[in-house]
Amino acid sequence: MKSPILGPSRLYWLSLIPLFLLVLAAGLLPFAAAGYGSVFHDIWGLRSWAGLENFRALVEDRAFLLSLGISLLWAFLSAGLSVGIGFVLACALFKARRSFKLFYAAILVPWGIPSFISIPIWRMIIHGSGGRSMLSALFGREINLLTDPVAGFVAALGVDIWLGVPLVVLALYGSMKSLDRGFFEAARIDGAEGWALARNIQAPLVKGTIGLMWALDFVKSFKEFSVPFLMTAGGPPFLGGITGKNIVGATTTLEIFLYDAFRNQDDYGVASAYAVAVGLLVILLVFLWLRFKKRIVRAETGDQGESRVRVELDRRIGANGHGESGDGIGPAGRAPFGFIPELLWKGASLLAQVAAPLSAGLVIYVLLWLSFSELSAVFVDALVPRFLSIRPYRAVLAEEGILGYFLNTLLAAGITALLIPLFSLPAALWLSRAGKARSARAFAFLEALGMAGGIHSLIPLFIVFRILGLLGGYTPVITVYLFHALPFAVFSLKAYLDRLPPSYEEAAAMEGMGAFGYLRRILLPLCAPALAAAMMAAFISAWNGFLVPLVFLGDDRLYTIGVKLHSYVGSVASGNPKWNLFAAASAINLLFVALLLWRFKNPLSKSEAGAGEF
Repeated sequence: MKSPILGPSRLYWLSLIPLFLLVLAAGLLPFAAAGYGSVFHDIWGLRSWAGLENFRALVEDRAFLLSLGISLLWAFLSAGLSVGIGFVLACALFKARRSFKLFYAAILVPWGIPSFISIPIWRMIIHGSGGRSMLSALFGREINLLTDPVAGFVAALGVDIWLGVPLVVLALYGSMKSLDRGFFEAARIDGAEGWALARNIQAPLVKGTIGLMWALDFVKSFKEFSVPFLMTAGGPPFLGGITGKNIVGATTTLEIFLYDAFRNQDDYGVASAYAVAVGLLVILLVFLWLRFKKRIVRAETGDQGESRVRVELDRRIGANGHGESGDGIGPAGRAPFGFIPELLWKGASLLAQVAAPLSAGLVIYVLLWLSFSELSAVFVDALVPRFLSIRPYRAVLAEEGILGYFLNTLLAAGITALLIPLFSLPAALWLSRAGKARSARAFAFLEALGMAGGIHSLIPLFIVFRILGLLGGYTPVITVYLFHALPFAVFSLKAYLDRLPPSYEEAAAMEGMGAFGYLRRILLPLCAPALAAAMMAAFISAWNGFLVPLVFLGDDRLYTIGVKLHSYVGSVASGNPKWNLFAAASAINLLFVALLLWRFKNPLSKSEAGAGEF
């Protein structure tokens, strides 16, 4: 689209330079740096040529292949179970009426609590101290995550599923809400309920979303780090997991294996070689995900795909709506033992509906219980703490200086949010005028780079910032935060700009307004709601960040709140975790974020209303 003011001028292209530099630095440079560093030995900054020696070390030690097998198993189980449980919950949520708000809130709790808080709480509930925990008190069986590889893997996988289910539920529920209500009315006339409705109506109509969520969850789970790190620190070693150079635990995924190599080996060249291998695997998975997504979107939006679904549903429901033609999905179409799947479905649905609010409430209850316990208890042994006290709150505020770590986090998250307009608005303007095909390719590129990130990209970036002398501050942290906030910010701003009529720019051109004046006086006020939403999303994401500051911040004085909270309880093998201080500081953190969201909710709504009136 030809623009009378914001055309391809020198100022226009100069405004895109920050975006290109950010994508180059945080998106492309890590992979190039890993490839370059993998052919050198890098011991304490002294480099020497290595050729393929680092890769030879990777191939000769079977630890890498064992970690690859664990990652694949983890990804398959996590994706399959998350989508399965998510589908059951989405169907229950779709059916819910009176309990909808409570049920919906319970499903979203895993999202509302940062992972660096919820995962250690689950570790305390399940493991406690050497297996003596709240769970062992309830069921009479100790679960020791330090000595039992199977228990360690299952427990960590369960927490990963608990964290991943909300996204699946929201995606599937949104797809179900957009369906033609005629399908459900015809099915209910045919007598379909429960399992029959889910199998014959809901599953066929949202199968595209189911496939997309499975593939997305598989890629995410394959490069999972936070859950196995915070829950089991790689897990207890299993039979055959001890090799000549490494020890592979039950949850030593590729990312955990790479992080251990980065922390425990003096030669960064070896870590770079591992990063290259893991990065290539992740890039392959992301490429397959994009191809699969493109195919699903074409099938879902095409008339032929919709027609095939309608024909199949008509065949199953029956032409007259009573199951007399076709297979039928109501009573007339049931098999002799059709009550068994129906019974199993009702049991699974009831279990999921009970487990969602129960697990959400349990995490919140345990967090508050610990925060008011004067002793650093390792498990909950009474309804109310035996030594009820507000001392943990006084300790973290007065003695631990927790407010300083909040200020550190505020600094990193605040700068990230303030820089969002500089990087995202020029990109959104360019994409809104670039045409549909070019815009789609640009978004796919940003999405692929964002999904391809992980420990395998952060470690090479750490080496680059070390060479440049930029470690010891928040520059690397803010750079990575900005890059990961970019896709959502650009996408939301472009969607907002696409709705603005061209007459605004034409009228400004007739008034003799230049590009800078139009941007400052017209475009920025109009885009204020979308910019505020993008900045708030970037702020919350940066505030809840854990992995990036864990890699880049080595000085306790610079810790963000996530890394500081982790220091209170450490890994599962830590000898003296301070659970009460951890819980008190976590409760303060959650309260701050809740107040922040509540404070900016109304101003955003008013901004949207104002933009609409203009």
